[in-house]
Amino acid sequence: MMTLLTIVDESLCALLGEMLLPQVGKVVTATDVGEIQRILIERESPSIVLFDLNRQAELVEICREDRQEKIGFPLYMLALVNDDQLGDFIFAEGIDDYLRIPVCEHELGVRLRVATRILDLEMELTNTQKELRYTACHDPMTGLLNHNEIIDVLQRRLDLPETRGRSVSIVMMDLDSFKHTNDTYGHPSGDNVLCQTSQKLLDLTRPVDSVGRYGGDEFLIVLNNCNSEDAFQLAERIRTAVEEDLLAVLDDEVNITVSVGIATACQEDSNALDLIGKADTALYEAKKDGGNKVRVAEEKPSANLKLMGEGENAGRFTD
Repeated sequence: MMTLLTIVDESLCALLGEMLLPQVGKVVTATDVGEIQRILIERESPSIVLFDLNRQAELVEICREDRQEKIGFPLYMLALVNDDQLGDFIFAEGIDDYLRIPVCEHELGVRLRVATRILDLEMELTNTQKELRYTACHDPMTGLLNHNEIIDVLQRRLDLPETRGRSVSIVMMDLDSFKHTNDTYGHPSGDNVLCQTSQKLLDLTRPVDSVGRYGGDEFLIVLNNCNSEDAFQLAERIRTAVEEDLLAVLDDEVNITVSVGIATACQEDSNALDLIGKADTALYEAKKDGGNKVRVAEEKPSANLKLMGEGENAGRFTD
């Protein structure tokens, strides 16, 4: 990635601009604090800021704030000073390196090459950390949140103070007769069915919702600020869309159906696994009734559940 060098000194701009270009990817100039703030806010690459500490000390705080806000694009501060004895103060303030005035062209070039290399390494580290975080949280085949992460997402949502008084619903979904698909067409084709289904779930849910692969052919969706009626409507749209869509498997087209269980958190629900257990019970009832159905667990804790509602695919359980 190209490194951006910002020179914050009018007298240095003309003197150093052309000379420094080979050391970095791009050189821009700024003559006041407002301009440097704009450049830092809009930048989309690692940056080196070269400035005169004696005349522009206020830039240190601006650069420190930028480091906190734009974590993905590291910033390197290179200060020009008149006194070597400022060294301890400079490093304590978070400045990365300094040069004495008058500036030696060769030494400045070396320092810029070092700074560019440091920024490159920081970017590599940042990208590696992002990849590791993604891998730790996502299912490698479908790209959905994995088992542990979708549970953590639900638990974090239940733990939020603002969740009290707002509905959090979950949808647990299982592919019907998926073993038959695997046995008939092979596991690679079964994996393809899971990936196509995963994409459909992402297409049918909102950006604020979270979709995860709970395990095998089971999926879990966390619906934020969504009551049981709205969750039921979404689940029905998913069930219908899956049923009506023929999936391409090898040279064949396969009809897949799903069974769905829904649970909505009440104020007593503070444990993610307990709420998932309710949805799983409703899912079991949908399976037991022949599959390709949606069942909704009663929002109040209940040991005995029975079917309510009308229609072949509609259902609610209550005392």
